[in-house]
Amino acid sequence: MENINNLKWLKEKFNFIDSFTVVDITGKIIAKKRFNPRFTDQENEKDNLWALNKHILEVIPSLNLKDSTLLKALETGKIYYEENQEMWNHNGKHIVCNNLTFPIISRGKIIGAIEISKDITHLEMKLKEVNYKNENLKVEGKLAKYNFDDIITKNSKVNKIKELASKIANSTSSVLVCGETGTGKELFVQSIHNGSYRCSKPFIAINCAAIPENLLEGILFGMRKGAFTGAENKKGLFEEADGGTIYLDEINSMPLYLQAKLLRVIQEKMVMPLGSDKLINVDVRILASANKSPKQLLESNELRADLFYRLSTITLNIPALIDRKEDILYLTEFFISKYNKKFSKHILGIDEEVKKLFLNYNWPGNIRELEHIIEAGVNITESEKLITIEVLPAYLENNKSMKIEEVNINRNEETTSLKDRLNSYEKEIITEVMISTKWNVTEAAKILQIPRTTLNYKLNKYSIK
Repeated sequence: MENINNLKWLKEKFNFIDSFTVVDITGKIIAKKRFNPRFTDQENEKDNLWALNKHILEVIPSLNLKDSTLLKALETGKIYYEENQEMWNHNGKHIVCNNLTFPIISRGKIIGAIEISKDITHLEMKLKEVNYKNENLKVEGKLAKYNFDDIITKNSKVNKIKELASKIANSTSSVLVCGETGTGKELFVQSIHNGSYRCSKPFIAINCAAIPENLLEGILFGMRKGAFTGAENKKGLFEEADGGTIYLDEINSMPLYLQAKLLRVIQEKMVMPLGSDKLINVDVRILASANKSPKQLLESNELRADLFYRLSTITLNIPALIDRKEDILYLTEFFISKYNKKFSKHILGIDEEVKKLFLNYNWPGNIRELEHIIEAGVNITESEKLITIEVLPAYLENNKSMKIEEVNINRNEETTSLKDRLNSYEKEIITEVMISTKWNVTEAAKILQIPRTTLNYKLNKYSIK
């Protein structure tokens, strides 16, 4: 009877399968066959060939040692059934599937594992109850706390941008803010909102890069019950922001098909929720940001040209910290004062060696990185003392000799391959950025300009903890 029930269960859960994967004891893929009808035969075959002899975490970098059913089967020798497993593959494609995983055991030893999968991505395009203040969705709330007085600078270019931003704050035109991660784009965005007649209305910020693309449309434009399995009536962020401002951070990460829909919203001032045939009027000012220059955005085709021109009615280009060196020590003093108050301390400043280091460092994380470093320094340094180089992150001192012409390579190390050296250098860079962002994977991925899932894979690969 038990066997009959098991077969019934298997038929219900796996009335079809569309791929199977076999790994050896190390987790390396030795056989793979995907015949998923969501893809063309050519795409399936290409994926099958590409994955051979690669580790499962390289093929599905969003997984890790704890949540990969194949790796768990190798470790425990148990059978696993994982329902609604969500992941992103090496191309950043979102996948939801049911997996049944068996260990392969020979003469009492585990020698590999096999997994059969049923792709249910199209069935799982449902949103769980969306809390718009949920940190996981990067919806930052409905208040803007910064004003133009919070933008600290001695740089003439930044002061001109600040002056321009204050002039156009009360306009209804869209604004595009460009600049590297950590340069303070959101300070300008929030200041524009607070300097406008919309300041008493909602300010809603959303990070377009942090939300899976199959969820983003419903979050932005809303949905109606029955739009897809599990969908409920839910206002979109444009409706939530009615009368106020919506801030689309990293808009160049938004899928192109959604960019086309966004363009229509801007032009018609109406949104159509998923599953509805009725347009809803919205009065929302759109402020957007991108971590690349306007020229890079157009050349890379990450942002539709028509949307770019519509958004960039007013464009603010925020310079990197390395290009506003007069602000480095000025901001250092500001942050020391800020954290002295916060931690009830009296740090006198930074010593001459730290000043020299700060002025010669390239600041890949920009102002955000500088603030994190000062916060750490104030925490560690005793009151009435100067912050010294000894209390700063080790990677800062190492960067004094990071110029190519200064790199000292031992030419007698013939046993060290180019691949090993490149891996070592990559590990050093990732460690540096992880420290500068206080181990915030999302922020580090932005600085490195790689997907978050790729960064997680590399952290596991290099055992960076």
